[in-house]
Amino acid sequence: MKKGRSIFISTFFVVTTLLLCACHSPKVATGFQLPKNIRLHTGDLVFRTGRSIESHTVTLTDQNSVYSHVGILLWTSNGWQVLHAVPNERAKSDEKDSVKLETLETYFLTDRASNGGIYRIPINAEDTLKLLQKSLEIHQRHLLFDNAFNDQDSNAFYCTELVWFIYKSELGIDLSQGMRHRVPVFPELIFCSDLLTCPGIEKIYEF
Repeated sequence: MKKGRSIFISTFFVVTTLLLCACHSPKVATGFQLPKNIRLHTGDLVFRTGRSIESHTVTLTDQNSVYSHVGILLWTSNGWQVLHAVPNERAKSDEKDSVKLETLETYFLTDRASNGGIYRIPINAEDTLKLLQKSLEIHQRHLLFDNAFNDQDSNAFYCTELVWFIYKSELGIDLSQGMRHRVPVFPELIFCSDLLTCPGIEKIYEF
């Protein structure tokens, strides 16, 4: 029974992911406000659970996490922003899916997130500067979403791959601890749960 359920979940994940439909349902979005007592750091990992069937499929497949998506938090001249890679959240219909930089409030809009969490890896101030510089460099390159889900190619990224790559390339920290997961049709994938079990990770806020 468990084997049959696993096959069903994996097949469902493949079909829905290949569709690359929106990561949010067409509900009226309302704003997000972070409590004033929460202190954020550049490099914090920002997780969310989407409202679409695709997001639910991801959480069914990755049963060790309630989250389906992740980005990296940055302090910029425009305030707190999240760098992340996601399909079908385009401002215009003719845009291509790409690595995005948007405000924390936009990232957590209610039509995109049913719940979320902010987690911190123990790093120093010099490390946060390295993460910021690398993240902005990636954004300035206008890289596309990684439809091939190939973590060996640094010219396109999917969400967990993006934050894993930034930490690994700049700080030598493997957030996934080498963990990969086999799903039919796809290369081996990094799940949100792999990042959440990184040694020393600390939960800062959740809703």
